[in-house]
Amino acid sequence: MADTQLQIGRQSEAARTVADAIEPIQTTLKDLGSSLQGATGGFRGAAAAGLGEALEAWFTAAGDLLPTLQEYATKLVAVDRAESRTEAAQQERYARLAGRLGGAQ
Repeated sequence: MADTQLQIGRQSEAARTVADAIEPIQTTLKDLGSSLQGATGGFRGAAAAGLGEALEAWFTAAGDLLPTLQEYATKLVAVDRAESRTEAAQQERYARLAGRLGGAQ
C-alpha cells in the first residue's frame, strides 16, 4: 500500500515549482504566437479563415493555462497551511489528554 500521508512543506515546494514554470510557459506561448504570425502569410481564403479560427481557439485555451497554474500553486500552499494548523491542534489535544491521564506531556 502506498504511503499517502501529507508531509508539511512538500505542497509548498510543489507550488514553487509550478510558479517557477509560469514565466517560461508564458514566454514560450508568446514566442509561438510570434512565429505563427510570420508563418501564416501563405494561407488564403477558407484555409486562412480555418487556420485563424483554430489558432484563436488554441491560444484562448492556452491563455487559461497560466491563471490555472497560478491558482493551483496557491491551493497547494493552502493545503500545507491547513495541514500545519490541523497538526498543531492535534498535538495540543494529545498533550492535554496525556496530561489528564498522567502521562508525559
